[in-house]
Amino acid sequence: MNRRQYLKLFGATATAGVLAGCGGQDTPTDSPPTETPTGPEESPEGQSPTETGPYGFNFDTVLDAVDDLGMDPNGKEPIDDAFLGFLKRSSTLLEFPPGRYRFENQHKVKKANTLGIRGTGKNRRKVIFSTPSKKARKFIVVENGGNGFLMENVTFDHGSGAGSIGNVLRLDDNLRVQNVEHIGFNPTDQNGAVDNLSPQILTKDGTAIVDTFVRTGPTDIVSHGHLDGTANEGSIWLGGKHVGKLVIRNSLLKNTGTNAIYCSRTPGAVEVRNCRFVNNNQASLRIGGKGALVKNCTFEVNTNKTPKNNKGSLINPNCIVWETGNLGLTGGTIEGCTFNYDAAPRERVLSAIWADGSAGAFEVRDCRFSLNIPNARAIRADSPKDPRLGNTAAKPWNVTMKNIVVEGDIQTGPKPLIEIVGRPNSVLANCCLAVPDDEGIVKLVGSPGSSFQDINVTGSGNWLTGKTDKLVTKNITRESVCTKSMESVGAN
Repeated sequence: MNRRQYLKLFGATATAGVLAGCGGQDTPTDSPPTETPTGPEESPEGQSPTETGPYGFNFDTVLDAVDDLGMDPNGKEPIDDAFLGFLKRSSTLLEFPPGRYRFENQHKVKKANTLGIRGTGKNRRKVIFSTPSKKARKFIVVENGGNGFLMENVTFDHGSGAGSIGNVLRLDDNLRVQNVEHIGFNPTDQNGAVDNLSPQILTKDGTAIVDTFVRTGPTDIVSHGHLDGTANEGSIWLGGKHVGKLVIRNSLLKNTGTNAIYCSRTPGAVEVRNCRFVNNNQASLRIGGKGALVKNCTFEVNTNKTPKNNKGSLINPNCIVWETGNLGLTGGTIEGCTFNYDAAPRERVLSAIWADGSAGAFEVRDCRFSLNIPNARAIRADSPKDPRLGNTAAKPWNVTMKNIVVEGDIQTGPKPLIEIVGRPNSVLANCCLAVPDDEGIVKLVGSPGSSFQDINVTGSGNWLTGKTDKLVTKNITRESVCTKSMESVGAN
């Protein structure tokens, strides 16, 4: 048996994230993806440049999936028995040479201690896992803890019809998902959908990192499940057991039928950094509360650029839904992000950031909102006294918005672009509202003690409406364009 003792895994210096210097993918000839990445922004590849050391754990043994365990790289014979045997080991890395690996059953283990799977191909598309099942299939389920698990440089192929693939990884510490992609069609629940990844940390001091995770579509988009019994599944989901820290970075999530990342109702911290979200229905990201950070991400909605082989159309593509459900948490930050609405359904009022009353105080800073449709808002913060998605948040409830730009190329209609309700002591400072001359661009209601200062408004209309006691307004200017100091806001 091929054994290499005391192997150390080091992260190679590669890209600076989704929006700069990411290499393209080679398309496997035996399974062409329905949407082939064509450039850097479409196909993030590799590891974060901040990684210069081990992933946090070492392997005593390295096995070759083909030479050592006899797995078939041609996709004819299932790998299930051999793979389940591997999961019972510890301190072992299983390397998969380029090929297509077929599995037919779910692979479940109670705990995982220093285990890893890694494709050895030059990119993640060289090692593909697929299943002939028409039902949802989880490839790996780690049920209840352990220390150290790696999944790296592999692809999961959903195929062209029913069935999709997921992984549930519940660790105590040191979970790493690196350079992993899901290709193929994303069906509805009724046709075998499953959340693609659930990376949960079960101890308060533990950490999980998801770096360069990609899912793009096409997708069968349906209305929300409670309306007619059909539903979609998302890309990344967290539950109430996650109490540690999760970092999702350098990832591309595109064309998801529902909440691409759903991580809002968990007591653990979640950071989403340097990610790109494109044309996701319902929300690209649901998040909120203490420890929540969304930094240097780009959100795009343009229904003119969805895949032709989608089933159904986008219904309510919001960007961030900021909420905490029944936890009623306060805290969190959105920083350095760009939000672009270029084409979207006209039937609903959409929001780049929608804060539900189940989320308390939070901050938005250094962000740019480009709203080029008449029914999109930049920021909507609902009253915690009337939450729609959970319980009333713990105090304080204020929203702090600093150094932001709101811009648009067409008439915005009667809806405010920023609406704050029931959020005392909120702040809007050092902002530019570069939109057509319109009434009621900002609406503030029931938020006494709030402060609006150092704001430039390009139009001449009555930009502020609503009723609030003890509102302080200071240094409101009227210029035709934003000042140069605002040009870099949201440019990541």
